[in-house]
Amino acid sequence: MKKKEVIFYEANSFPSTGPEILELKADNKGNFVEEGLPGLEVQLTERKIQNFWKKMDEIDVWSWDKNYSIGEICDGHMWKLHLRNKEGKAKVVNGHSEYPHHFDDLIKALNNLFGSKIESIEDLNTDNEFIEISTSYYGGGQYILLDNDRGLVSEHMDGDPIKVKIDEFKKQNFWKKIDELGVWKWHSKYPHRSKYDPRPDTTVWKLKMIYHDKAKYCSGQDSLPRNFKKFVKELSNLMGVELNIE
Repeated sequence: MKKKEVIFYEANSFPSTGPEILELKADNKGNFVEEGLPGLEVQLTERKIQNFWKKMDEIDVWSWDKNYSIGEICDGHMWKLHLRNKEGKAKVVNGHSEYPHHFDDLIKALNNLFGSKIESIEDLNTDNEFIEISTSYYGGGQYILLDNDRGLVSEHMDGDPIKVKIDEFKKQNFWKKIDELGVWKWHSKYPHRSKYDPRPDTTVWKLKMIYHDKAKYCSGQDSLPRNFKKFVKELSNLMGVELNIE
């Protein structure tokens, strides 16, 4: 039995003039509301809807985590997505200033379907190449920053940080390795689905990484994603400084 198709996207930024809402209604009617504008209704063709679902399969939206947010932020860009195709495959995702891999492709597919002009995360002034990783543990911690061609490493949260000039060739090789290691598919939290707060004697880490239209935000406590040590090794090679994040 065919399921009722669901396509719903809502986003809101602070400050803003109002939410952005895209929704598939009955009889293939599409409704969209853009910031500060009254809602509009458009007739969607079956072909456009089929192309949208094909794109969702291509970007593997079905494998996205349920939540993309880190920390408590009182402002920023909040978004939610509800999808269900005729076969009953469904996905519900929420985010707060964080985005899964291929998020921009989702926005482009929605705009193609509804004829809307929702901004991509690149349009939201997302940094082009950025890595920020921090660790804290009993008695110390570490902070590492990569901002385009500038790097900074601070050990144990004291003393003068080490400033690093990033080699462009090394940086290009680094991003290729990131793809090979599957970093963009890491979960947003480790241990995955943990319901417990970290103990005071555990190692806690946070990672924010952006590469043009790709973004990854994740954190953990005494638990690491697959290939994390290889990731740290590649980051050490890029920064020219031996890093020890475990």
